[in-house]
Amino acid sequence: MATIDGYYFQVCTKGAERAGKQVRDLTFGTGLDPADFATPGWRGSAEAMALLVRNIWAALDDEFMGHTARRVRPGSFAFACELALEGADVADGLARAARFYNLLDAEIDTRIAATTEGLEVVVRFNRPDLDPDQYFSEFWLIIWHRLACWLAGETISLLAAEFDYPRPQAYFEEFKYLFPCRHRFDGAARRILMDGHALHAPIRRTRDELEAMIAAAPLDIMTIPASDASVARRVRQYLTRSPDLTLEELAVATGLSPHKLRRLLRAEGTTLATIRENVRRDKAMRLLTSGNATVEAIAEMLGYAEARSFTRAFRQWTGRSPSAWRAGG
Repeated sequence: MATIDGYYFQVCTKGAERAGKQVRDLTFGTGLDPADFATPGWRGSAEAMALLVRNIWAALDDEFMGHTARRVRPGSFAFACELALEGADVADGLARAARFYNLLDAEIDTRIAATTEGLEVVVRFNRPDLDPDQYFSEFWLIIWHRLACWLAGETISLLAAEFDYPRPQAYFEEFKYLFPCRHRFDGAARRILMDGHALHAPIRRTRDELEAMIAAAPLDIMTIPASDASVARRVRQYLTRSPDLTLEELAVATGLSPHKLRRLLRAEGTTLATIRENVRRDKAMRLLTSGNATVEAIAEMLGYAEARSFTRAFRQWTGRSPSAWRAGG
């Protein structure tokens, strides 16, 4: 089960709060406790985030969640996806959906363009002050990439992302998984660049699949892997199966030399140690909440030599012991 850092749960509701909505009401039926959002190291499930987003859509009658001056009525995303499905290819499908949103004059200008490097998505918010945390701006960019992946029925690599604001120190570790590519901050625009494969990739989805995706929206769009082509994601997949794999063993598995593997991870903005800790953290939380394995057994499954090392690491991740986490304390 994919998990999301508590930071995003905190900022997700800000537009609705400005409109006078109470967070407690917005989380009703999601299984979320708003008190958890600010707890260091706390993470919620992608399923819970999708439910929260749907609640905000309904409470505000606005799919843009209060982050623009003009509302976008629920159902707009579904219609945009219907238009995209009629495209000649993925790039044409995205362009059709973007034209629809631009005609709505919803105060986000979205441009899809072919470049010599690939397929570019550039967005401009008329009122960026209504999205001071850049939550919806980043969410909006992610949606276009994930929609491209969904239409193609395969993962399309994200090559670069540019933002016209400073690097977000508070949540950069999570940010790197949302945008697993080259980053540029304090730039001239908010844009992403996808691999050129997106320019002519055929649309492989059916209307039945569209209906299923819309019924679960935005869950499917949120959980599509950001980039199967990234070295970091390949390493994460291997570590998810075997958390104690060494650099040398991972190098053999990926067909790279240890030096090149380390260099490529650094180029993608991460390290083996960071990925290993993130994998261990997510797996530890799943094991503690969905099973009866002892702390000692979980420590062994995660590759720790002794339980106290695992407990120490878990406290650093969450601010609580594994036993307190399991008890919900």
